[in-house]
Amino acid sequence: MSSARQQTKGRGTRTRVAVAMSAAATIGLTSAGIAQASAADRSGHEETAKKPPFALGALPSAPERSAVAAGSVEARLDALSPYGAKAGAAKAKKAGLPASVDLSKYAAAPGYQGNVNSCVAWAIDYSAYKVLEGVQKISGGPQAPMYTYAQIVKGKNIPTPSRDHFNIAIKQGVDSRKHYKPGDFNYKTQPSKAERRNAAHWKLSGYVPLHTGSRIQNDVKSSLAKGMPVVIMIPVRDDFYYLTPKQAASYKYYPGRNAKFMGYHMITITGYNSKGVRVENSWGKNWGDRGWVNFSWNYLQKQVVEADAVGKIVKR
Repeated sequence: MSSARQQTKGRGTRTRVAVAMSAAATIGLTSAGIAQASAADRSGHEETAKKPPFALGALPSAPERSAVAAGSVEARLDALSPYGAKAGAAKAKKAGLPASVDLSKYAAAPGYQGNVNSCVAWAIDYSAYKVLEGVQKISGGPQAPMYTYAQIVKGKNIPTPSRDHFNIAIKQGVDSRKHYKPGDFNYKTQPSKAERRNAAHWKLSGYVPLHTGSRIQNDVKSSLAKGMPVVIMIPVRDDFYYLTPKQAASYKYYPGRNAKFMGYHMITITGYNSKGVRVENSWGKNWGDRGWVNFSWNYLQKQVVEADAVGKIVKR
């Protein structure tokens, strides 16, 4: 890999603060504990495994999201919907929320982040972007996850908050994966002038922080009904790494009582039904249900730390 360009002033301080926040969140969530699933659901994996089989990489930004606790998100969802504000609002008012929505038909094949802590970039830049391209009938994607990740981490393999990726995608856009020369794992090389110019053709209109807890179900349904994929941050326990295809497809996964907290992870919701949601991961096609997992609504309400609806692409 090429060496990173010189870090901007203040980046070192910001990185130390981010790492400290992540450590504090880890300690808090570990002590809190999570209720039960039987030991049999853990696919027989060994507690003594020394190295996790997949990287994570999401950094919570919940303290900055208090504003979402008040009021409805519907107006913002309507404004950023690929279907258009008037059409989205009129459709929702007329028919209410549909019983099911499936945007996974527009999704790319599940990506693979390797040992890079880039899950947020894969969830937003790769998975969510590709769904939006399908909804909006735009060709050329999916987009390159390292475009935003490299700019944020400046050569360090560290967790990142979603807001930083969204800010770049809104201001700069994201270069297409086929055009971005550093590839899927090089987080040291910064985007070239040509890659930045091409990224400007793929800007996001924005994103909408959603409620978590008891209100997440309605917000997720509304977002998907308006054509907007939803990225969610979850605490990963070690039993999540070893889901069989049957377990991943069943809508029944819930962390085991004694499963070890490993960190935070961001993944992308592309559909829902009465049982729960369909979610694309970034651990390749050999994990889970061919790279996917289905979560129950109960799981979403109890486990999701953050959720964001991803707004339409502004194609130029």
